[in-house]
Amino acid sequence: MASRVIQKYLARHAEPEAQLAEKLSGSFGHALIIPAYGERESLFPLLGSVPTGPRGPVLVVLVINAREGSPASVHQANGAVRARLEEELPLRNRFSDNPPAHEYAIAGGTLVTIDRGLPGHYLPEGQGVGLARKIGNDLALALAAQDRLSSRWFLNTDADTLLPSDYFDQMTGVPKEAAAAVYFFDHRFEPDVDLAEAARLYEISLRYYVLGLAWAGSPYAYQSMGSCLAISPEAYAAVRGFPKKNAAEDFYVLNKLAKVGSIIRLAGSPVSLEGRPSDRVPFGTGRAIRDLVSTKRGLANFRLLHPLVFAHLSGWLDLLREIARSRDLTKPLGVLPQGNPFFRVDLLQDALRKLGTFEAVREAVAKSSDEATLARHLHTWFDAFKTLKLVHALRDGGLVSLPWREALAEAPFARLSSSTQEDPEALRRLLAEEEKKLAREPAGLGPGKT
Repeated sequence: MASRVIQKYLARHAEPEAQLAEKLSGSFGHALIIPAYGERESLFPLLGSVPTGPRGPVLVVLVINAREGSPASVHQANGAVRARLEEELPLRNRFSDNPPAHEYAIAGGTLVTIDRGLPGHYLPEGQGVGLARKIGNDLALALAAQDRLSSRWFLNTDADTLLPSDYFDQMTGVPKEAAAAVYFFDHRFEPDVDLAEAARLYEISLRYYVLGLAWAGSPYAYQSMGSCLAISPEAYAAVRGFPKKNAAEDFYVLNKLAKVGSIIRLAGSPVSLEGRPSDRVPFGTGRAIRDLVSTKRGLANFRLLHPLVFAHLSGWLDLLREIARSRDLTKPLGVLPQGNPFFRVDLLQDALRKLGTFEAVREAVAKSSDEATLARHLHTWFDAFKTLKLVHALRDGGLVSLPWREALAEAPFARLSSSTQEDPEALRRLLAEEEKKLAREPAGLGPGKT
């Protein structure tokens, strides 16, 4: 029996494609959702990497998508995917023509394709991968509501990933009360030297940021990657699914999920990501790599946030805890380092003022009756998005980013030698090992996390 929050979501917020659950027969062990936008060859190695499900047949939901104004290369690639699927996979059913939805047999389970990349079925302009993910997850939620999924996790990845053999097994033991889990990841690097170095540096920046957040004490210290995400049905419904954005949908859904439960950081075999340039979305791995190699100075001038940015964030989070304890909006300023030439209280206050922080804190104090409630209200307002805005305000206000080797040498959370003369690959691996240690504790605002 589906919970009330799931029933409400399906009745009010689910995409029409969720109704395909009525036409799809049988039950499944796991549901894996994959958006495909302008993919061609990379999708098929991913499908071949899907391991046997320990709970029964695996349901793979592939949402082919494009917008009317997408580049011709995207439409051509989508067409090549359709043709190859029809040539190589046994067709079981044609569920729908609006949008086209087909069922194919694959090793170990079933592949359902939902095609939102054809005339008359395009995704709306301004929407994209977020809506594609929502369509696939909404179908999985409808199946879960009918008790047709053994696993309680909706697994999400991208069409250019490769899954490890223990992909499904890694979710065993994840607490039922968790809202989501984030798989560990690794990149596959291009033969081109510059592209490979750009991907390594970008991965270093991802790990550096999460390690900095964790060191500062942020509950939002996790990787926001839709290619590595598992979501519980109840939490998915509670946050009303994926936002329909064309980019950063993973960041925003995790930001909401972290407020309704814990985020588990897995440390098992990594999901393998393709480190390639791309302009399919306004930002992200592909765009960052493309920008890094677009000029000869891009790689040479690569920078990371100044470690002092995270020291200031840590001071602010200490201050939030003191406000929750004392309910005093003036005296807690004393917890900030005083007379420390490296700590700019004026800069922090100015950055917080620009975020409207003090008004938000006063409102939280007024509506909270105890320390735990106030702490949750404060951290719910000062979330991953506000954290990112504060980090950028501190950077732009005077704590300028440093050359990447210098930043790594000075950052206490990187735990590297002061020289950092190791090559980028060695440094990438060292940071990855540090990040794996975060799996010992959950992130988010789950029980006991405020």
